[in-house]
Amino acid sequence: MPLSGEGHSRRLLPQGFRRMYLCPMWQKGQQVRFLDEPGGGIVLAVSADRIRVLRDDGFEDDYRPDELVAAGELPLGGWSAPAPAQNPSRESGSKQTRADKAERKPGEWEIDLHFDQLVDYPKNYLPHQKLEKQLRVAQNALDRARRSGVKRVILIHGVGQGRLKEAVHQMLERRDGLRFYDASFARYGQGATEVELY
Repeated sequence: MPLSGEGHSRRLLPQGFRRMYLCPMWQKGQQVRFLDEPGGGIVLAVSADRIRVLRDDGFEDDYRPDELVAAGELPLGGWSAPAPAQNPSRESGSKQTRADKAERKPGEWEIDLHFDQLVDYPKNYLPHQKLEKQLRVAQNALDRARRSGVKRVILIHGVGQGRLKEAVHQMLERRDGLRFYDASFARYGQGATEVELY
């Protein structure tokens, strides 16, 4: 259930939790996790309304204070819950696929858009929220790839009913400086789109 005046992806939290853990006094060098996406990073700089984070994937991005949570243990009613176990496939945004077993070309990224790989609790989202999240992940991946000089990105959308593939293709048609086509059938079947950035 959304908090009043906030985005639909916010969850109703116990009183005081948001104040104590989601908006602490951020410090340079502090470990953080992202509230609405997998992964985390280290705080590089803090301003009044933005926090620059060096992400686990090596990129720097700016976040609002309420989009971050302090990494580590959070006290819950007198006992401490350990931080979630690290799952490298989850952190990188892609699950183990047949393509992971094949040799990847240098300068090529694979981004798995299967929703259960993007969030911890996929059943908490409505269909349109899932699609928005998947498209946002794809757009962010393309932006990061361009900034880092990566020339080829594989967007793994799966087959399903084809809604995600169609939405990804519509999003790609609106972007400049790229071309896209179905990825290698031998590696991905019909469930991926290859994007070349130029």
